[in-house]
Amino acid sequence: MLKQSLSGAWELTDSKNAVKISGHLPGCNFLDLMENGVIKDPFWGENEKDMMEYIERDYEYSRAFDSDSGLLDNDSIDLVISGLDTLAEVSLNGKVIAKTNNVHRTYRFPVKEFLKEEGNQIRIHFFSPLPFLEEKNKEDNLMFHTGMGIEGISHIRKVQCHFGWDWGPVLPPVGISGSIELEGYSMARIQQTSIRQEHNTESVVLHISTDILTYQTSHTLKISKTTPAFLLKTSIHYPSGKTEILESNISGDIAEQSIKIENPQLWWCNGLGDQPLYGITVELFDGDKLLDEKHKNIGLRTIALDTQKDHIGNNFRFLMNGVPIFVKGADWIPSDSFITRTLREDLEFYIAGAKDANMNMLRVWGGGYYESDTFYDLCDRYGILVWQDFGFACLPYPFYNQDFLDSVELEVRDNVQRIKHHPSLALWCGNNEIELITMFMKMSARLKEANATFFHDTLKNWVQKEDGITPYWPGSPNSGAPYDKPNDFKRGDTHLWQVWHGMLPIEHFRKMPTRFCSEFGMESLPSMKAVRTFTEKKEPDIFDSVMMAHQKSKGGNQKMLFYLLAKFRNPVRFEDFVYLSQIVQAETIREATEEWKRNIGKCNGAIYWQYNDCWPVASWAGIDYEKQYKAVIYSSRTFNQTLSASLDLRKDNAEIYVVNEYQREEKVKLQCQIEDFSGNLIWQEEKNLTMKAVQSVKALSIPLRTVLKDKRKEDKVLVIHLLKGEKIIFTQNRLLVPDKEALLQNVKITKELKREGEKGILTLKADTYARYVFVDIPGVDTPLSDNFFDIRGNGTTSITFHMPKEAEDTKLLEQIGLTTLAQVPFKGNKLTDKLLRLAMRLHKDNIVAWIAFHFV
Repeated sequence: MLKQSLSGAWELTDSKNAVKISGHLPGCNFLDLMENGVIKDPFWGENEKDMMEYIERDYEYSRAFDSDSGLLDNDSIDLVISGLDTLAEVSLNGKVIAKTNNVHRTYRFPVKEFLKEEGNQIRIHFFSPLPFLEEKNKEDNLMFHTGMGIEGISHIRKVQCHFGWDWGPVLPPVGISGSIELEGYSMARIQQTSIRQEHNTESVVLHISTDILTYQTSHTLKISKTTPAFLLKTSIHYPSGKTEILESNISGDIAEQSIKIENPQLWWCNGLGDQPLYGITVELFDGDKLLDEKHKNIGLRTIALDTQKDHIGNNFRFLMNGVPIFVKGADWIPSDSFITRTLREDLEFYIAGAKDANMNMLRVWGGGYYESDTFYDLCDRYGILVWQDFGFACLPYPFYNQDFLDSVELEVRDNVQRIKHHPSLALWCGNNEIELITMFMKMSARLKEANATFFHDTLKNWVQKEDGITPYWPGSPNSGAPYDKPNDFKRGDTHLWQVWHGMLPIEHFRKMPTRFCSEFGMESLPSMKAVRTFTEKKEPDIFDSVMMAHQKSKGGNQKMLFYLLAKFRNPVRFEDFVYLSQIVQAETIREATEEWKRNIGKCNGAIYWQYNDCWPVASWAGIDYEKQYKAVIYSSRTFNQTLSASLDLRKDNAEIYVVNEYQREEKVKLQCQIEDFSGNLIWQEEKNLTMKAVQSVKALSIPLRTVLKDKRKEDKVLVIHLLKGEKIIFTQNRLLVPDKEALLQNVKITKELKREGEKGILTLKADTYARYVFVDIPGVDTPLSDNFFDIRGNGTTSITFHMPKEAEDTKLLEQIGLTTLAQVPFKGNKLTDKLLRLAMRLHKDNIVAWIAFHFV
């Protein structure tokens, strides 16, 4: 076994003979064109629109290399490429060895007969996808278009959002997003290792199946009919450090081994337990010679999707280790338009951030990539379950085309085999929104039948053949039956866009009793740091050309203003629009999540759209492209807690709910108090609760007129605590009136900063109630321990952050910026705000959607 990487420096040329520059693979044409000054940064200003001439060109990457010592001595040598993007012709020493058309594959090409010791030349010619799409549209016009970019994209097995989406630019790159290397083997290699778990009361039996491919000592690759005997050595590495070894002499092409693990340490998702990992190393020997080895980390756990009939319709809930869980998470999109810029530390920031936000699932959306091994490894480590869409989104696909179907089958096999062992993998899902979007559109019976058959039968059978353990669901949203009310409140999962696209009020979530919501959301602007990466204006306007170029949702900036004016007044300054838009987003996600958590058992999950961005843009993301937390991430630390409380405020009655998501009984004390904005106590009550496992209870009902004794509500706050023993484990502050009606006073906040090594401790004291305190610390880009928080009247709050060594304490303290709601200057009046909201609703891109969601 010998591997030789071909990563590194390549030469890049284009079909117009205008470019001959240094390049790098893995990488892409756009990164190399930028690096060499051929194009400007497509993310800056309106540069994206100037990129089309470069998208229309073909490109070729080439390089020379010598074969590593001993490589040619192997019986077989393969060129292995993952993420070959997309329409490509691969040549080695003048011989065309492959033509490819699917970025989601891992290609393996036998190349021993073409290799030399020295002076090898490899070329990869990438064809522009645009002529291919134009030709395919002429041959078979599917008559569907997302309206968000280039047409006909369902004909090509390329990352679909490369061609534009309602949050992403039209920048389809060519290159390699995975790896490229030569692999040499003698006698045999391991094709794959599958691990099936048999869970018993106090033990888990691992059934390990290893597929062996053997070679004859010739230039021809094939499975030998008379396979020699090999030794297969399998090591099981326990979390404790203990190792057990299984050894088997094998003479066939499949080896079966089993081991019983006593007193297993179970893997749990974040919030419900730990994530112990067991290492499995499989080594193939010929005598003392190591031929090949594979390593995987697994977690001991069971996962199931319960869709049984119940008194409402059909359930939709995940069971982990036999225990029902309430899913809290977000939808994951590609982390960069040019994906090779995303490094391991970037992925770890995002996955750790999901844990930090008390999430337990990310849904890998179907218009992007099947994610990297690193992504799933990190989800395993941090306890973040993965809902994995297959790579199909929002459009019907030509599954009646046999060549297309054959390519997809290989794509499915490659990725299911690669990902299936991860304990974080919770679901295989066929597609994103295909049935929902095409339900009421004119579509040929042939196309409709092909898609229904593929997602409900063909793909399901392929997955069960390769995996057989992980649950499968045909699409999202879906009811479980083809084209049968795919967004049904009584069964399956839903995508609920009445709020945002339909422009219904945020409170409308109370009228949507979904069984499981896998998409809902609210847009906001990215941080000022992100805005500064694409505009030089000191005071941008949300409707100027640059800001509109970084808004891909039709009517999106109008909708943001519409929802902002429902909760607040119209801010004078752009930076305050950023601040308020993020608060509106946070409050929207909180409102929906808390409503569905109060109905735990009926509803079993809330996954909001979306977690991250692929470029600096106004979007639904909780973390922007500059990896800055928006308000929703800080807020979700509270409302996503496994043991939590929430307020359901309806006119003059305040109902307090407590939710226990644990699989065990919990004893807690609920403590509620109403204070005025100066911190004076008006009313309080405590209640001891014994919460059953996975339970929501209405713990307290507060008649506000009675407890306030005719005092006004506009300057009062309800403080909710949950305590275990004497320790406060949950806190939430809620006003008793909408924010725009609150009588907030100008607040004076004193600041005190202490340093403990590289940890800064900032203590803030407010002389009156401070609403939505936003802390901006120059030079600190890492998340704070809290932000966008409230400080009670005459109260004190401390937050921590990573404090750079070079920062001077006194100088930094002076530079720390604080924004509160009371400090935001507004313009206009209530009448102008109402008229402006009406204008935003009547905007040409919004009125049709509003009518459809309101009356249809």
